[in-house]
Amino acid sequence: MTLQEKQLLKKTDNVSIRIDSDLSSKLHEKCLEQKISLNTLINHLLDKQVNWHELTTEMGWIPMFRSTFRELSDSIPKDKMEKIAETTGTSDLKNSLNYVYGYIELDSILDLFKKRCQSMNVQYREMEVNGKNKIIIQHDLGKNWPFFIVGQMNTILNEIGHRIINEEYNKQGFSFEIVKTEEIQ
Repeated sequence: MTLQEKQLLKKTDNVSIRIDSDLSSKLHEKCLEQKISLNTLINHLLDKQVNWHELTTEMGWIPMFRSTFRELSDSIPKDKMEKIAETTGTSDLKNSLNYVYGYIELDSILDLFKKRCQSMNVQYREMEVNGKNKIIIQHDLGKNWPFFIVGQMNTILNEIGHRIINEEYNKQGFSFEIVKTEEIQ
């Protein structure tokens, strides 16, 4: 069963809570802005807090300004960035996957990457093209960040018998496909 199928089968509970009036007003304003119900907004916020922010804080992830990240990333030579990606893919990324999901499979890798992009306000799109998973990313995180992501992802994907192919890079984004290693000719 995929993560999406599991999410569709979730049981819900009715819960009554009391919240500050000012906070309630802000939540209602957000609902109007986003054109969603209060229930949807609160579920989204709670899910993000419990299933992302708390976990990433426990694992030692740190937030930083985009401009700072971009400057740091772009100051590192591409080959050094790829080496860092390989090292952190076998340690940090692997540990994160085990901590969040308890296993390392393609669906957990893709789900973590998607959540990571969403938390960084990076545009993420996943689609199937000719039987292959294709990931398309639009970002403003510098010229070296794509090489870091592809290197880190490739390291962990190799451990489960998958590989990134057909990488394409430009100033605003990058894309790649994921295939089983045995399918590469």
